[in-house]
Amino acid sequence: MKKFLITFLYAVLFLSINFTDVKIDAYAKNIGSNEKALVEIKDEAIAIESNLEEEEKKILEQQEEAKKQRYSVVQTSTYSNTTPSITYGTYGRLYVSGFSVALYDYNVNTYSDLSLQQIVDNQDSAAYYASRNRLVIADHDTQGFSVLTWISEGTTSYIKFADGSSIGYRLVKKAKGYNTGPDLVDTEGNSFFNMDSDIIMYTCYDGGIMVTLWSLI
Repeated sequence: MKKFLITFLYAVLFLSINFTDVKIDAYAKNIGSNEKALVEIKDEAIAIESNLEEEEKKILEQQEEAKKQRYSVVQTSTYSNTTPSITYGTYGRLYVSGFSVALYDYNVNTYSDLSLQQIVDNQDSAAYYASRNRLVIADHDTQGFSVLTWISEGTTSYIKFADGSSIGYRLVKKAKGYNTGPDLVDTEGNSFFNMDSDIIMYTCYDGGIMVTLWSLI
């Protein structure tokens, strides 16, 4: 009986030691597994943080580029508003009491690619030509040249050229008349070309034309 008890105690002690070793091994393995998991989580967190930094950098770059583009648009818009282009035609640009139009050469005594009618029909285009030792400007009243019908004698005008120079005129006479083709005459049949002036401007008016005579200032 005593021998049996001693054997039983040895068996219990052996099993206890083995079971403890198993638990220790399992615990050690568990710790190792947890450490590996923590390292993997840490690596993943670093990768996520790096990706976030890259995304944030891209967003900041896109915002900066958008600012540059908006600034460029504003600058372009401001420049175009403050410095509008000016069309001088082939001769210059006429200014009369707030009205302005580009002047295009047409000489009634020589060949021209454009007819007088074509020039005056175009927008922002008045015909400028020499005839019978006079300079003449003609345009439609519906395109702004109706200004000739209401300005008074003494009004000034000027022609500005692309090089920045200009030449001024003063209105000395205005009268209703007619365009007979070869001549511009008043209601009495007198030719405006025989009247004292340096330049003649005319437009359609009341079934005829309004003619204005100007002298150099």
